[in-house]
Amino acid sequence: MKPHRGTVGGSRKFAGEVDESVTGSANFFWSSRVAPAVQFPPRPPAFSPGFTSFLWGLALGAYVWIGLLAIGVGGGSAFLFGLVAGVLIFFFVRLRGEDQLRR
Repeated sequence: MKPHRGTVGGSRKFAGEVDESVTGSANFFWSSRVAPAVQFPPRPPAFSPGFTSFLWGLALGAYVWIGLLAIGVGGGSAFLFGLVAGVLIFFFVRLRGEDQLRR
């Protein structure tokens, strides 16, 4: 038995008890015999900060290397500048890119 609210909206007084098992309104969508399965979305994998920093360094270093090749810099110089940029980006992201924990 559940208390049923009265039709007068402002009073918030209960009009009495209502038996929902008689009408079946409580079990319209879900039956008490079958429990609904709760589906949680899968969690993304946890990557270490070092691995994430390596990916940033690799991707942006390659971007610098390809960009330098696109503007006509020699292949060896473009590779070295891209390599140095990738290493510097790796260290920058590794040391400064982590969020502070809230306590």
